[in-house]
This record gives sequence, C-alpha cells and structure tokens, in this order.
Amino acid sequence: MLKNDNLEAQSQAILTKTVCDNETISVSLGDIVDFIDGDRGKNYPTFDEFSDTGYCLFLNASNVTSTGFSFDTCQFVTKEKDEALRKGHLSRGDIVLTSRGTLGNVAYYNNYIPFNNVRINSGMLIIRPKTDRYTPVLLFTLLKSGYMKAAIESLKSGSAQPQLPIKDLQKAQFEIPTNDSSLQQLSIKLSYIDNCYSENCLEIMALKNMSMLLLSELSSR
Repeated sequence: MLKNDNLEAQSQAILTKTVCDNETISVSLGDIVDFIDGDRGKNYPTFDEFSDTGYCLFLNASNVTSTGFSFDTCQFVTKEKDEALRKGHLSRGDIVLTSRGTLGNVAYYNNYIPFNNVRINSGMLIIRPKTDRYTPVLLFTLLKSGYMKAAIESLKSGSAQPQLPIKDLQKAQFEIPTNDSSLQQLSIKLSYIDNCYSENCLEIMALKNMSMLLLSELSSR
C-alpha cells in the first residue's frame, strides 16, 4: 500500500503545483457538479433483502473508505429490488462521497471497479461533473484535497451523527485554473496516476483472493 500512498501524494502535489502556477478562479462545488442522493423511500431494502451475492452491489459504510473503495465485505440486492429503487445507481465516472457518520470519504467508480451495477446507501452522495471541462478524475482529486477537508470541518452539522447536507456542500470553494489547456494537462497527469493506483488495487485484491483460497484449501486437509 506504500506505493499507492506515494501515488496519492503525487496527485495532490501535481494539483497544488498547477493551481499555484496558473491564473485561477474561485468556484463553488455546486457550480461544477451535480449531487445525487440515494433513494430513501418505501422501497429501501430491508435487512433480509441483502445477500452475499447478487445482481447489484449495495454500498455500505465499509465499502467507501479514506483510501477509496474496499470490497472486503459486500452486500447485494436483486435486479428487481435495484429497479424498484429510483435515484442512487452509479454510472462509470461517478464519485461517491460519504455524507453521514464518517464524512468526506471519497471513491471513484472508474472502469477498473469489477462491479457493473452499484448503488449508494442513504449515507452517501453521488457527485457527477456538470460539464466535460471538469473531468471525474480532477474532481476526485479535488475532493480528496486539503481544501475539501477544511470545507468539511466548516460545513458539517449534527453532533450525534455528523452530516453534510447538499445545500451546504454546494458552498465548498475551490481554486481552479482558468486556462483550458492547463486543466486538460492536469487531467491527463491525474488520469495516469489513477490508472496506476487502480491497477495496484486490482493486484492487491487478486493476491488477497489467492491467499484466502490457499488458506481454505489448507484448512480442509
């Protein structure tokens, strides 16, 4: 995981340098992204509607961590249950942010994630860029930055269960380069780093699965 920690530090350093080296404009998060919350209505799954395998991965708090997605423990719902729910189904390129309880964990649903149907729970938000000018990987890096951590501390509410209401989250401010070429180059560099990070995660996942399989075989002898 040290390699991924270094990659994460590189992405933040590149973001900071690009902002410092270019003319910037201050933008509110609500001006550049759409927020989508999960379906909290009558069709929300009950305990007995979750299973260890199934059609749609239904994210829980353990799946969205401070380092991105983790799939050590997964819950699934059927296709019928997924289709009965309204908003909250992920599309490739979406970013997930935890907005209740543990605040500000972010994960990027890129093409490396091995689940084609994924849905957020009621304590998360989907963040989706409004225009192509701001790529998902750029927004993902912004949401992991020190700017965002500071914004969360100032915007969070609630004591028993901290939360980040959308109306407040929209106010988070970021400095963004005004030059389109600089933004494009930044996104290219961040995409390369994210691809390396994701490939490392897949290797780690494969090694974990192999280890579990070996342990299972040894214990059965």
